Amino acid sequence: MSVIPRIPPVDVAEFGPAFSSIATRKPGTFCDTAEVQDIIGRGRRCLDAGVAVHLSGPAGIGKTALAIRMAAEIGRPMALLTGHEGLSSKDFVGQEIGHSESVVVDKYIQSVRRKQTQRRVDWRDAMLAEAMREGHTLIYDEFTRASPQANVVLLSVLEEGLLVSGGGQSGHSYVRAHPDFRIILTSNPSDYVAVNAAPDALLDRMVTFRLDGYSPETEAEILRATTGIDAKLARRIVAIVRHIRAEHDEALLPSMRTSILIGRIIAHAALTDTLDEERFRVVVSDVIRGRAPDIAPDTVVRAVAQSTVPQPKDA
Repeated sequence: MSVIPRIPPVDVAEFGPAFSSIATRKPGTFCDTAEVQDIIGRGRRCLDAGVAVHLSGPAGIGKTALAIRMAAEIGRPMALLTGHEGLSSKDFVGQEIGHSESVVVDKYIQSVRRKQTQRRVDWRDAMLAEAMREGHTLIYDEFTRASPQANVVLLSVLEEGLLVSGGGQSGHSYVRAHPDFRIILTSNPSDYVAVNAAPDALLDRMVTFRLDGYSPETEAEILRATTGIDAKLARRIVAIVRHIRAEHDEALLPSMRTSILIGRIIAHAALTDTLDEERFRVVVSDVIRGRAPDIAPDTVVRAVAQSTVPQPKDA
């Protein structure tokens, strides 16, 4: 069990009556701490070399947001594909969507009529095929939620840069990757354990970054950037969530996403001047126990009452 260092408790009065001044910046910006930039830089080195990047980590840690940021820095159009059990090869390659027919009647000689009929298959590329043709960046989110049978098409894509059509309806037996094509994958190692685990042959063709968690400083900055609340309150929320996470070992634990949900509700309540310490505690309890119902209400009450505000390292 990790231990959260004891730091002087937060003075609730510093937030002012009803937390009226906690929203100090526009939400929706991306967090750019040194820790985040380090991960992005290491991933970019792989992507620039044409090697697939795999971000693996628990739910709520921000894998998708990080993948989107990496893709944005590449500067090419991006597409997002979400894995699920219903995916099949046609969702990667494409499929036939109909037929077209044209008829040409030759009347060059009046007494001779020649009729020629041409038929063709109408084909629509799927997201992977289109990204490979156009040189886009594909984010394949939670790819282990799809079956190994569906993901097997990625073997040749990651190794040789070829997507085998398997049919020829598209007029091509394969799609060769554009030089600018890149792919970023994400997965949650605790999802679908022993069901749809990524095959070794696939993992052997990508570089996996295992995201076990950010530092409290980075989590607080992510929260501040996402919700717009001020740094002190962001650090307090992170401290509460991390404290509860450290003291329990249930499968469903509050995550970074839990902190963001709390921050969004708190920021909105502050704008309407309806938030005080009691309502803050209720919001925290509602969100945390909604995620982890086995956590007793008293546990949340104590965590809020005893919450500390970690100070920045350079403070």
